[in-house]
Amino acid sequence: MPNYLKFRLLYIISIFSLLLTTNCDRKTKEQNIAGKQNTDNDFISFAIKTDIVPRSGKEKIFIKLDSITNGLSVKDKALYRDYMKYALSKKDSSDYYLSKIDTVGRSVDVRDLIELYTFKEGFKSDAIGPKITEAIFRKISSEEKRKSPLLFKYYDLMAQAFYINKNIVKSTEYFKLSFDNNPEKNTDSEKIKYYEVLFLYAMESSNIKEMEVNQKKAERIARKEKNEYELSRTMDYKAIIYGLKKMPDSGVYYSKKSFHYLESTNRLNPVAFINLAINYKENREFDNAIKYSDEGIKWSVKHKDSSGMAEFYAVLSDAYKGKGDYKNSLKNIDTFYKLKLKNINDIQKDKVYEIEQKFKSENKDLTISSLKTKNKLNNRIILQQKWLMFIVGATFLLGGFVLYNFLKRKNLQSRAEKLLVENDKLKLEQKTFQLKISPHFIFNTVSNLQGLISEKETTKSISYLTKFARLMRNILEYEKEDFISVEDEVKLLEDYMQLQQMRFKTSFEYSITINDNVRPYFQLVPPMLLQPFVENSIIHGFGNIDYIGKINIIFENKADYMEIIIQDNGRGAVLPTDVNKQSLSTSITRQRLNVLFPGTNSSVKTEVSDNGFRVEINIPILTED
Repeated sequence: MPNYLKFRLLYIISIFSLLLTTNCDRKTKEQNIAGKQNTDNDFISFAIKTDIVPRSGKEKIFIKLDSITNGLSVKDKALYRDYMKYALSKKDSSDYYLSKIDTVGRSVDVRDLIELYTFKEGFKSDAIGPKITEAIFRKISSEEKRKSPLLFKYYDLMAQAFYINKNIVKSTEYFKLSFDNNPEKNTDSEKIKYYEVLFLYAMESSNIKEMEVNQKKAERIARKEKNEYELSRTMDYKAIIYGLKKMPDSGVYYSKKSFHYLESTNRLNPVAFINLAINYKENREFDNAIKYSDEGIKWSVKHKDSSGMAEFYAVLSDAYKGKGDYKNSLKNIDTFYKLKLKNINDIQKDKVYEIEQKFKSENKDLTISSLKTKNKLNNRIILQQKWLMFIVGATFLLGGFVLYNFLKRKNLQSRAEKLLVENDKLKLEQKTFQLKISPHFIFNTVSNLQGLISEKETTKSISYLTKFARLMRNILEYEKEDFISVEDEVKLLEDYMQLQQMRFKTSFEYSITINDNVRPYFQLVPPMLLQPFVENSIIHGFGNIDYIGKINIIFENKADYMEIIIQDNGRGAVLPTDVNKQSLSTSITRQRLNVLFPGTNSSVKTEVSDNGFRVEINIPILTED
């Protein structure tokens, strides 16, 4: 496909999001589930409509969530809130918030909706593998049999997979199936979206006839609705068609109509400038092509939008070449390639910068100490040189002075080397204590997974393995650190306890309370500090009990230390083996705290009773500030 068509393809894709926004704003206003019976069908309707709302709209929904869920149970409110947290999450935390959505006891539709988003999280590569497509096909088959309300979304997911894999024919087929099963297919906004996507598919295949058919249908609906914004887009589609027909003068005419409407409604964007400049260039109106390319660059700089910057210079290069100005043409094509290369380099720079900052942070204290030592040494050398210039004859005093400084420097160097050795020793001891925890935890977790597999719980095994893989990745990453944030420690604990809940079929509950005076994102704790005690509660405290076990974890800042309390309602230490396990956890934790916080009031206190097991850990307050 020619480059200028790719630019217009970008424009059409951006249009879809705007079109969906228009449709969704209308639908969102119609939402009002307050006072309705608590059913999973209400949630499915809410989720489908919210899914296509832009981020700003989702934020407004989240603010009004309490009024939307008024009258629902605590459990149902949690479902809506966890779902909205996922909908608003960024890419690096979407997996975490998706796993937080509780589908236990929910309908098949709710579980299938969460699985749909799980599939979407996997669409992050340039090609979709056979395992994913086979899994989607199986879901489509089951959704068809039970006539699921989510069937049209799975058809659309399959269309996306084929599109990513460059199979336009199959992608078109499943997109049509998605539209046919869409409950909103008779609305004008959904019809316009349908014809615009078909226009996109036809353009991918360079099928001008089909492009014309779908453009006219979209234009007819836009005129009927008297929607000038949608009508302006159809004018740009006409410009694309005339460009393919080698009728650039007509392409310029319709592209200008679209551009002027966007300009009059303050909706200009880089692609609008690019499209108009390309049409002028194709019509050999090189001066106008240069004019709108330059204006597009100025607009992008003013609005801090660099998305189409490289393309502007490509158009400028072609326009100057058409005028015979090869010097400027070469200059602009050179800029084009530099910007393209910069986009690639920026990604690498971000990774290098992240590593560099980590290295600098770890060596900050050492660097400052080294600089201070060098400054002191330089000052002393200058002082010595001054004395040597004025006291040439005082050989004895000079010799004594030199000897004094020599011995002092040697003493300082010896003390510095000793401190470095002690510091390395403390770090090695700290890592050793961490490694005492990890093999034991890994063994128990793998044993849990083997149990599920032996019971032929395939779905649970896959979910368990997914959570386990994420947890192990975080453990391996955090084992390199002396300290992590309270927030990261809580995430590790939640992942671990969720794995154990799956193993014991939710035979226990947990709560984690972070007091308001604790800053979870900035305050630091040693990694895997609480896991050994939580494991003792689950494995030994809740063994052979006839009631629901509960674990309560509380983080609270006192005057000059942070207090962490772990309280369970288990059977306490009944067997000698239980006492040994708890003693080992307590002993290892105390040794870790002695290594990490020497000379402080850090402590580990345990209390065993018939009502359960209580652990109180006190550590100094550390922050990243």
